[in-house]
Amino acid sequence: KDGVLIHEEYSSAWVNTTAHLGNSITKTLGALLMGWAQARGMLDIDADITVSYDVPSPRPYPVTSRQIMSQAIAGTEGPGQAWDYDAGGTMWLNLLPQVFLKATGHLPSEIWEKEFAAPLGLSEQFSWRGADFTWATGSEGVCKDYARIGQLLLNEGRWPGVKQPLVDESYVREMRTPQTRYTPYTNYSNPCYGLLTWLNTNPGSDRGSDKYPGVCRMFPRSTWFPAGSPSDVYSAAGILGQEMIIDPSHDLVVVSMGDTSNDFPVERVVYEGVCMMFPGECYGWGDATHSTGMPL
Repeated sequence: KDGVLIHEEYSSAWVNTTAHLGNSITKTLGALLMGWAQARGMLDIDADITVSYDVPSPRPYPVTSRQIMSQAIAGTEGPGQAWDYDAGGTMWLNLLPQVFLKATGHLPSEIWEKEFAAPLGLSEQFSWRGADFTWATGSEGVCKDYARIGQLLLNEGRWPGVKQPLVDESYVREMRTPQTRYTPYTNYSNPCYGLLTWLNTNPGSDRGSDKYPGVCRMFPRSTWFPAGSPSDVYSAAGILGQEMIIDPSHDLVVVSMGDTSNDFPVERVVYEGVCMMFPGECYGWGDATHSTGMPL
């Protein structure tokens, strides 16, 4: 909190020093790479990936990198018609490393190591195998590694001691804003999804808001942060309970590297711990109707 580590807890010293799979948190790392390239004028996330970068569209219509990262290209008629979650990267996400290479002339792994891992001071346990081929999964590290990545997002792309922002502030704001509505559709196909990030658009609900209308689609089930939590909270999440939660209103990053098949309520349970830090802010999270029933 406020850029300082205020709490850490592990089940054992072994867990503290052993790399843990980040699973789909890796998707958000890919979004950071795209932002790095755009900030340096190498890549335009709104450019047709086929026309500009000679990467075939995964859909029967032209698509952009922004539309791929929003995952709002599941429909047959055009972006925004339908949303789906490309968990394994085989539907469209694995095209992004190709776009990055064509646009920048650099391998994603090279840029991640030089421009992110080194300045952020990621541990020797951190690795991202397959970064040149898939951004759906593959990263692994200790909790503090993902906390540093979350802090970069909280800092809106800036890092102490690095003169130029790693990614632009405006791009980070787009990452944490719904990106799933495209003409001619009036609703967002998923108002709880940004650019490879999960959003808290309407706290305590699986619906969007007046500003971002639509029905949220959370993978693999419907889940959301408690009512009363800030609407600017957003997260990166992995399938077995890995959570990297960024909370700008509280200048806070929370990371949990779990390993559970019952992962769908973990995001909420982790944030219920934040509710305990700010009494009176959240509501409906401790009663039988709303609580997940999982231990904090």
